[in-house]
Amino acid sequence: MHNILITGASRGLGLGLTRAYLARGARVYAVIRREPSDELLALSQGHAARLRLILCDLDDDQATAHIGEALQGTRLDRALFNAGIYGPAHQDPCQVSREEIAQLFLSNTIAPVRLAQTLLPSIGEDGILAFISSQMASVELARAQDMPLYGASKAALNSLLRSWSEVPDMSQVTLLALHPGWVRTELGGADAPLSVEDSVSGMIAVIEAEAGQPGCRFLDYQGQVLPW
Repeated sequence: MHNILITGASRGLGLGLTRAYLARGARVYAVIRREPSDELLALSQGHAARLRLILCDLDDDQATAHIGEALQGTRLDRALFNAGIYGPAHQDPCQVSREEIAQLFLSNTIAPVRLAQTLLPSIGEDGILAFISSQMASVELARAQDMPLYGASKAALNSLLRSWSEVPDMSQVTLLALHPGWVRTELGGADAPLSVEDSVSGMIAVIEAEAGQPGCRFLDYQGQVLPW
């Protein structure tokens, strides 16, 4: 039975990943910022033996210690970092306040990497650390013109992953930055062409195909390599 940690598990892609991994027979540690959504609560009631809810705000300075205590030394096979925010609606570098930009980069960039680095000793052999990124993180593709601040926060996430992957003791670790597609979530909007289920199914197939292949890669939900 695989042990999976999923952040941002109460809704959207995080909820979809939680549901899918439970269906695969995994034990899931679901990190949520607030009280669970009705959907996650129903999952918890239906899978009481295999779903553990961890109430924790990843932006908090004590988040890594709190999650470590909740895991109680559990070896993890997969850690999926999904929680993130859109940032200010205007997405304008000339209007953004220091508080807004600090919150955006803390939530989307620093908090997930900080948690991942703390959890690394708990990752088992052939384990994977996977981060929900975006094609808007690609400097080469330049697809963040409508969401430049959000795209910059994801580009910074990718940059930290690449830098971390070059540390000598990371040579046997698998790091994935994943573009989930344009998905019908609160962030993606109702007009997005891709359902949560299709995105999640694709991402899990990609994640499982990468097991045992160390390195840092930027892939979409169909397994296509994206340029950094």
